[in-house]
Amino acid sequence: MDFASEQTSVRVDQGLEKLGDRPHPRDVLRLTLVEMLPLHADARATSRMSAAYVLEALHDEAVHEQARRGLVQGRALVEQLVRQAIADGHIDSGRDPATETNLLLALTGFTSLIELDVIEPQDALAAIDVHLDRLFRST
Repeated sequence: MDFASEQTSVRVDQGLEKLGDRPHPRDVLRLTLVEMLPLHADARATSRMSAAYVLEALHDEAVHEQARRGLVQGRALVEQLVRQAIADGHIDSGRDPATETNLLLALTGFTSLIELDVIEPQDALAAIDVHLDRLFRST
């Protein structure tokens, strides 16, 4: 799980470098969400490792706690991005950061739909873009 998380972080960091010095928070959130989805070989491998780890965590208390800590940390990072975007005026100040974070992370649920050929990757990306456009509408 740590390896999968590290690999995702490396891909996000590489993507952030490409976005430049002061990327728009919408672009940062999109990059983060997209790198959590199994859209290319590396992301598929880490996605599948994560899925196996979560299944193991359901039966092993030590693994459960480690997985939980990692997910809490990742969620906190996304919420920090959302809170900063609200503070900077990119997202309407009336939005609840916790709820918006949960909605954004719910979009990573596309993983199973993509992996099992229920939807095409471009459909998941389109839904992410529509949601981000709505969230950042005020900018």
